[in-house]
Amino acid sequence: MKLNKLFVALMAVALPLGFTACGSDDNEGGGSYEFPEAPNKAKAATYTFSSQETPIQSVSFGEGNSAIIEQKDGNGNVEYIVGTYTENNGVYTVTAPDGQTYQFKVNVNGSSYDVQITVGQDQVTVTAKKTTASASGADLLLCDWKPFRTKINLTKVVENGQTVKDPGTATKEWAGANFQEMKEFAEEKGCNIDEDLEGYVLQKVAFFGTYKFSAAFTNKKSYAATWKTTSAWKDNGAELQITWDDEKSKDNDFIKDGKARVKIYTSGAYEGECWLTLISTINDKDDKWNVELNFRLIRF
Repeated sequence: MKLNKLFVALMAVALPLGFTACGSDDNEGGGSYEFPEAPNKAKAATYTFSSQETPIQSVSFGEGNSAIIEQKDGNGNVEYIVGTYTENNGVYTVTAPDGQTYQFKVNVNGSSYDVQITVGQDQVTVTAKKTTASASGADLLLCDWKPFRTKINLTKVVENGQTVKDPGTATKEWAGANFQEMKEFAEEKGCNIDEDLEGYVLQKVAFFGTYKFSAAFTNKKSYAATWKTTSAWKDNGAELQITWDDEKSKDNDFIKDGKARVKIYTSGAYEGECWLTLISTINDKDDKWNVELNFRLIRF
């Protein structure tokens, strides 16, 4: 009887560990992973407003639950708000990181759309142009993703154009995606990063079928961008160019070049994962470095 109780106790501990291994290097499954359909695929669209009655220029709803609001501030500068959204009977409610809510009530009006925008006590109805998803071949990519692990590769470029890399010292991998940790590691190796990245822990990224892209951090900061493929899709992968829309993202040396590649695994050891690699060149006062950040992502 005591042995039976011990066996049950051991199984209670072992089973959760077994489930945790899914989606990691320990998963040697040879089957074909089926991604769940994106929850808001039918609602994904970008609405662009021509009216001067509202500072909001456009709103984009992703196939996941991410949304991007483009608006002008009091000085006429464009800023981007990355939030999450829900939809109920044609009313889209976007919640910003600071808790502010924005409502967009969408009504079809012939070939255009009437959108009633409500922000706090202010309300205005404007005409909108609607753009729907056209990212051909990228269906599996169009959703929200969270970082599982991140790996950095540093390669120093020497005077004759050759590169020098010591895998034992210029490569490191972490759980999650903390940009400050990546910065500190790079600086330990002699690659200097100017921007303060304290608190920039990546929470999720989202690819939109309307070619929008967002990155949200745990410090309630966010980046917005547009993306496009620079190579044909092959085996669920492609080369990308990510163009950052907001100025603050362009200060991040790790990502400012916007060169990237993506690969989605539907079978094998990494099935269910999306690998997003950001590629940049950093020039500090003494040296030039090629940097690759490989984010292993899972569905949010």
